[in-house]
Amino acid sequence: MKVQIWVAAMEKQPPLSIKLIRDDNVDKPDMVIQVMGCLNEPGLDSPAITHCIYKLPFFMRQTHPEAFNTAFDPQVVSFGPYHQGKHHLSPMEREKAKVFNSLKTRGLPVEAVVSGVHSILDDLLGSYDRLDQEWTQHPGKFLMLMIVDGCFLLELLCNCPASLINMKMDIRQETLLLENQLPMKLLHQLYSIAGPIFISQRDKEQQPKELICNWLGISTTDLDEEFLHILDMYKASLLSPPVDRTPWCEKDKLSGAECQVIPPATKLREAGIRFKRSRTKSLKDVIFDKEQGVLSLPMLMVDDDTESTFLNVMAFEKLHVEGAAQEAPSLVTSFVILMSNLIDDERDVALLSSKGTLANALGNDRQAAELFSRLGKGVAMGPNRHMMAVHKMLNDYCKEPWNERCATLKHQYFQNPWTVISLTAAIFGFLILILQAIYQLLDYYKEDKKK
Repeated sequence: MKVQIWVAAMEKQPPLSIKLIRDDNVDKPDMVIQVMGCLNEPGLDSPAITHCIYKLPFFMRQTHPEAFNTAFDPQVVSFGPYHQGKHHLSPMEREKAKVFNSLKTRGLPVEAVVSGVHSILDDLLGSYDRLDQEWTQHPGKFLMLMIVDGCFLLELLCNCPASLINMKMDIRQETLLLENQLPMKLLHQLYSIAGPIFISQRDKEQQPKELICNWLGISTTDLDEEFLHILDMYKASLLSPPVDRTPWCEKDKLSGAECQVIPPATKLREAGIRFKRSRTKSLKDVIFDKEQGVLSLPMLMVDDDTESTFLNVMAFEKLHVEGAAQEAPSLVTSFVILMSNLIDDERDVALLSSKGTLANALGNDRQAAELFSRLGKGVAMGPNRHMMAVHKMLNDYCKEPWNERCATLKHQYFQNPWTVISLTAAIFGFLILILQAIYQLLDYYKEDKKK
């Protein structure tokens, strides 16, 4: 991924002025020196990567072509430069203009806003990956876009206009699209300058983080860090509260297919594995108790927005590598891979739903199974030692023949209460026969001694 981002950055550099002419008389060492001189030009230095909002690359568009329009592209409103000016989004542009005019009538300090946002303009430009020349060569146009879109978003967070109240849920979902993000730094800057204008109709002043949490319907608990944008905050909410499982798998050697792929839930049950709900809702709270044969999973709600939300979070995890290290793997992606492995068809969905680890609001179990099949397409487990260890331990447990025999005995003879009663009676009868045989042998030895 670092290579891809470096290549993307290189595309913005001027072409290399290297001219290779085949000439047998040219001394080869001289040619090597010339090429090295071109490659060592200052213009070829890799730029500092500050992007946090990405335009999805071609290979990701090809991975999910059937879901791309609905999962990644906004259908109602655009925020930021990537989808600005598209015809089907023009009605909402008129709403933005109405909101901005309303803010001015309420006392929005336009001059202070322009000056404040201009002071962070370079940071805002650097937040976006692969900006078109329309924005880089006309920073004034980009500055106006940031101000209008930022004010519109803050107004939605504080006081959703009555004309948009029926579209609030659709707009909220589109604030979670990766290509539709605004830098958090912009929202903080606007709010610090004109906060009283936005909160004039609210009883209690709240900071942007609290406004966003209310907008998304998530808790502010455990969300103390600084976030890059709304999608970044939502991703953090999926992984809260913090769960540290590092010591649980730090000694394991993890490699190979057994750390990547596991049988579906119904097959695991046949091997003796049981499922239960984790204590927290964090997607990191996944653990396998190999002594009891119990896999604990957080409860996951599946609805019409799940596919779009997870695809955008996973895309962000895949593309945002600045500051990422081995200790900060793609946690949401790893959980999605686990669920994609566990769910192969509607029987697996039914099993997990019955254990309280999955809440299916899609209508039927087959749709949920197909959803996880699509989510697992084109993704691979990252350097997440914990989730790799879960996969390995599940596979190791399934390899134990005794576990499968015990599970078969349980499923065949202990599911029906009448079967349990019959088996108990049979065992009891067998014990009586053994006791009778013992008594007969004792009587025989006693009579033999008397003789």
